[in-house]
Amino acid sequence: MVRPTLVALAKRVPLIHFRKGGAGVPGAQTANQQLAGGPAIEDYELPARFARKPIDPVEAAYINNGGIPN
Repeated sequence: MVRPTLVALAKRVPLIHFRKGGAGVPGAQTANQQLAGGPAIEDYELPARFARKPIDPVEAAYINNGGIPN
């Protein structure tokens, strides 16, 4: 009973073949261009729900002083 499972494992062929470096592969250049995306979106262009919350003066003092303000 164990023998058929060993034979089945020996015949396994991997489905994914990786190409080292990706150079010389037709279509590799177009794939990189598709992944690059468009221009970056600036902070002021974001919708309000994605915008950063304003920093209050106390928090700014902590950031600028590197800890608890004196």
